[in-house]
Amino acid sequence: MNKTTITFWSGLRTIGGNIAEITFGNNRVIFDFGLVYDPASLIVNADHTKEKSKYITDLLKLAMIPNMDGVYSNKDLSAGEPFFNKKPVPYEKSKMTTAVLISHLHLDHMGAIDTLAPSVPVYMSAESKKLYDTLINIGEGLTFSREVLSFQFAEKLQIGAISVTPYRIDHDIIGAASFLIETPDLKILYSGDFRLHGLHPEYFHHLIKSISQQQIDILLIEGTTIKPTKEENTDTLCQTETDIIQVSKHLLSEYKGLAFFNLYHRNIERLHHILQVATLTNRTAVLELETAYLANTFLENPSFLIYDNKIKKTDWNKKLLMKYARITPAEMNVRPGNYFVQNRFENILNLLDFDLKESVYIHTNGTPLGNFDPDYPKLLSVLNHLDIDYKPLHVSGHALEKDILTYIEQVRPKIVIPWHSQYPELIKPISPNQTVFYPKEKVTYVYEENHLKQI
Repeated sequence: MNKTTITFWSGLRTIGGNIAEITFGNNRVIFDFGLVYDPASLIVNADHTKEKSKYITDLLKLAMIPNMDGVYSNKDLSAGEPFFNKKPVPYEKSKMTTAVLISHLHLDHMGAIDTLAPSVPVYMSAESKKLYDTLINIGEGLTFSREVLSFQFAEKLQIGAISVTPYRIDHDIIGAASFLIETPDLKILYSGDFRLHGLHPEYFHHLIKSISQQQIDILLIEGTTIKPTKEENTDTLCQTETDIIQVSKHLLSEYKGLAFFNLYHRNIERLHHILQVATLTNRTAVLELETAYLANTFLENPSFLIYDNKIKKTDWNKKLLMKYARITPAEMNVRPGNYFVQNRFENILNLLDFDLKESVYIHTNGTPLGNFDPDYPKLLSVLNHLDIDYKPLHVSGHALEKDILTYIEQVRPKIVIPWHSQYPELIKPISPNQTVFYPKEKVTYVYEENHLKQI
């Protein structure tokens, strides 16, 4: 008799890179399929690999993607011979019906989908797919191009005997999802990355209402913000997403010179807020070309100029450059107090072209993401050298501890599994009777009598 099995390939004690496999008979769903975000130890990407044809086997040999059977093509696996560890069974020889589900478009959740065999179906929300396709257009696709499929929220996907119902959840990127996975003998809820201090707490309430009549056997919940010490976060002037506009508006009123901002432009809502701040402070927003393309694609009648840095017209930007005017640093230097200018860290040296008297740099969840990133002290060093005031306005896309506990209390699963956390053991449910389970990586479990047992 078939029983549902669960294997956790990665992400149990890391921020991101969480990959779980749920099987019933010959049916299988996998979620997510990203890379652990750790810039201090990153040693392989498309630029570093010896040969592009060996990119996938390089990642496998370094254990950056799971040594999982039936998901990689025979062609890709053969390119990296010899293997010094167990070579996975290629997709072509697998008897499994497989689907990969992506909760959202952060790289730590989807950055390795291009390693999957082209015939493996990869699903994401329609909003995520639109963003995915747009990122490809601006040159921010993955190492290899691949097709993806879209799902609609609250509509079931059927993968053989396994059904998956995606629910919209609030995160700091559009199209984020949580998943209810149902097999003939098990109901599993995957929270995805979520928060209740964003603009859409109603997404969470709708999810809870939708599953309120169901007994969830296992809840997989993220715990990114959980840490051993409860220190006050001094590296931000904001607490909630709604603070961004008011705090930014107040900051810009205190500076007569140029104002710069650094954001992660996949956060479309934050980009919208930045453009609103520019309008409210009588400044003109100036966007780098790629971000301008995203703003034009996703926002209604956005107002901005494009930073002119010797731009060459190409197929993807030709219409954009016809629609929006460009402006150079020299032109902005005539009246520096009139502009709110984007500056991603990779373009930090562009600051050398500006009149920087009485200027401010607003860092709002752009890279580098924090002091764990080797580029963070470099950013601060450049700003300090140029005498630019640094103002961090970070608002996390991840749930606070109290909201994680609220989630658990509302769902009341038979078993809670914390992951996507460096300290999963610190998640202490409100109910003393709530069972918490800490699985091991690369171990397969079966659910029996309200317990997970290692096979």
